[in-house]
Amino acid sequence: MDIRNVDLNLLVALDALLAERSVSRAAVRLHLSQPATSALLARLRELFGDPLLLRSARGMLPTPRALELLAPIKQVLDEIDAIIQPRHAFDPGSAEHTFTLSASDYVEFALLPTLVDFLERKAPRVSLAVRPLDLQTVARQMETGEVDLCITGLLNAPPGLHERALYTERVVSVVRRKHPGVGERLTLDSFCSLEHISVSVRGSGFSARIDEALAALGRKRHARLAVPHFLLVPEIVARSDMISALPERLALGYANKLRILEPPVKLDSFTVGQIWHERNQREPAQAWLRDVVLTLAQKGMQARAKAL
Repeated sequence: MDIRNVDLNLLVALDALLAERSVSRAAVRLHLSQPATSALLARLRELFGDPLLLRSARGMLPTPRALELLAPIKQVLDEIDAIIQPRHAFDPGSAEHTFTLSASDYVEFALLPTLVDFLERKAPRVSLAVRPLDLQTVARQMETGEVDLCITGLLNAPPGLHERALYTERVVSVVRRKHPGVGERLTLDSFCSLEHISVSVRGSGFSARIDEALAALGRKRHARLAVPHFLLVPEIVARSDMISALPERLALGYANKLRILEPPVKLDSFTVGQIWHERNQREPAQAWLRDVVLTLAQKGMQARAKAL
């Protein structure tokens, strides 16, 4: 195959077909008719000597050859785009731009209010779209451009992505005020005897680490309630005799309703950071957002240190 004889528009079509795995959806993405997109698929099959996409009961499935091509094709197109698109400095004061973030509700609580306040003052035309965090799919979402930036615990960050630490967080125990079963401090026996609310954010391993720490001591807890979001926990704890573990930043936000106690087992602190795909590494707008998030997170840590 001679590169001089390859129509680069075919690579654009292949990228759309592999991403959508549907001729009709790829046609919409390419702004072409369905017959024209089908014709492009036929040319691609001839070019690569492979069916690339096969019909099945679940739609069109990529062949092994197509899966091999997926990442290289996207990289080539990104590099071509970087060559032909002029790079202008990002002006937050006048730019109209929407950033898509992925974060857990805990991170939203910890960082989004200050980020929104900053944008109101410094970037009035910049918008945010926040998607729920799913660590199983976020790498693909960033690869396809569905998500620009993910903020999460770096311990569980998917491999192959850029990372930048924002702050260190620790885990605390919370019970309602005037809890009849908890004294001045939380003992291991009372911790294990109380009914727990377990927080299971998909892929984070947050609750699993607590159970592992107990298992190392030959103990276990009883989780009466398992929830998928952190922000559900404070209100439930405040009106029940259940106990839970939360990141300290979140717990401090509900200090008027809850008692915050040291857990009776050693729970390692964790680093919250931002992760992003190579496709956004050199994009001025994306670099600006990452710098803003870092600055705000560091200011938040300084303010917290003064308060303590």
